[in-house]
Amino acid sequence: MKHKITLAIAATLALATAPTYAQWYAGASVGKSDITFDNAAQSDQFLDLGFPNPGTVSSTRDTGYRVFGGYQLHKYIAVEAGYVDLGKFDFRTDVSPPPGSLSGSTRISGFELSALGLLPIGDKVTAFARVGALAGETKTAYTGTGSIQVLIGGETQKRSSTQLVYGAGLSYAINNRLAVRGEWSKYTKLGNVLTGGQTDANLYSLGLVYRF
Repeated sequence: MKHKITLAIAATLALATAPTYAQWYAGASVGKSDITFDNAAQSDQFLDLGFPNPGTVSSTRDTGYRVFGGYQLHKYIAVEAGYVDLGKFDFRTDVSPPPGSLSGSTRISGFELSALGLLPIGDKVTAFARVGALAGETKTAYTGTGSIQVLIGGETQKRSSTQLVYGAGLSYAINNRLAVRGEWSKYTKLGNVLTGGQTDANLYSLGLVYRF
């Protein structure tokens, strides 16, 4: 009996001191987002319509954020789901003669699901890479002035699609529950010609992760 008690105590101590990898977590991050936008291609559409001097300007950077939750299955593997809002991006094409302009404001958001590969570096730092899919919506609101008028029913254009997302980052454990995470995420093939053109997007973010 004494021998069995000793083994039970030893097993309990081993479980208490061993690292626990199967764990739920949640977090949020915020940072800078950017997209690719082809000003020349946008202007060329107006050349094809007979406007001799189109010019396009665009704002391709904004603030984006993610809220997410996940489950660490193993020391080296986790799965994660979340919602991302990449912000709002504006563009405007001016034409002359006759003078007019078309303005567009695009917002990109959606839900994502990813698998993470984890690489612990010492006791507190973990590098990770992730790959998954974004079920997202690219939505553009248009307004026109002068010689460029938006047709009724065409003021808002949307495209919903599921596309590849991947990224990488580092996390630093402040304590057993709380960590700081910095990461880069890449979102591919968002939108279409009706929303201002297909684009890729990046999000560079910093956030906090809480382990339950």
